Amino acid sequence: MNVISLFDPWKGALCTCPKKYSLSPYTGCGHACKYCYISAYIPRAFSPRIKLNFLNLLRRDLRHVNPEMHISMANSSDPYTPQEYEAELTRQALQMILTAGLKVQLVTKSSLIIRDIDLIRSGNCSVSITITTLNEQVSHKLEPNAPSPSERLKTIRRLSEEGIPCSVRIDPIIPLVNDYGLEGLVKAVVEAGAKHVVASTYKAKRDSFNRVIEAFPELAEKLTELYWRGGESMGRCRYIDRRLRRSMLEELKESVDSYGVTYSTCREGLTELQSSGTCDGSHLIPIRHNPV
Repeated sequence: MNVISLFDPWKGALCTCPKKYSLSPYTGCGHACKYCYISAYIPRAFSPRIKLNFLNLLRRDLRHVNPEMHISMANSSDPYTPQEYEAELTRQALQMILTAGLKVQLVTKSSLIIRDIDLIRSGNCSVSITITTLNEQVSHKLEPNAPSPSERLKTIRRLSEEGIPCSVRIDPIIPLVNDYGLEGLVKAVVEAGAKHVVASTYKAKRDSFNRVIEAFPELAEKLTELYWRGGESMGRCRYIDRRLRRSMLEELKESVDSYGVTYSTCREGLTELQSSGTCDGSHLIPIRHNPV
């Protein structure tokens, strides 16, 4: 069993990420976001548990990592899922990775990452924070166990003050749910210190779609029309109409461009909108000569 694996094992045609590794200390995620895709392939997806023998397996896998590639923590489970408060698996893994001089991008919604600033600011590490809306009520419905948007903005600001490069994922954008106020969101994240924005529309799978409309029952009919009667199948998901997606993401790009930071989209087939070295923000990872 390997705990470090190549990202995107399905080799999705729409994925434009650079070659990288994926690492998740936990199976499942306690944030229980309504739109989350992991419930399609992880049993008990929102009941996170520690991977057995994780640190020993990580120590073994690190011997075979290509130092030219970076490790993404994490893609199927937030590395700072609530269990991390006590287990500290992510912290221990991060210390091992950065001590080895390897590159890592931390992908999270959690303010708990602040605890590990002492490691992050000294290593080859950047941070990607997901913020889907500034509306606290909408966020609580969509991401019931995740820190509030205001807490995430504070986290970006603190990390940036420590010289840690941050990108922000505005992902997913769900029509009629959080597709408004995005210019204000961009302004807020840039003022907090973000250097790159990744945007992506919601890709519906039946199980996550059911959770979304349970949270927003008043939008059930309109979202069903947009995704299931309209829209299009791409891979294993349902997308809204391409023209609508392009319009939303182009408008967002104009806002991001106006603040002078880089922009990309994720699995949209709209690579012409990208204005950065990488779509995932990993171009921000610094190379420090004195590892942790």
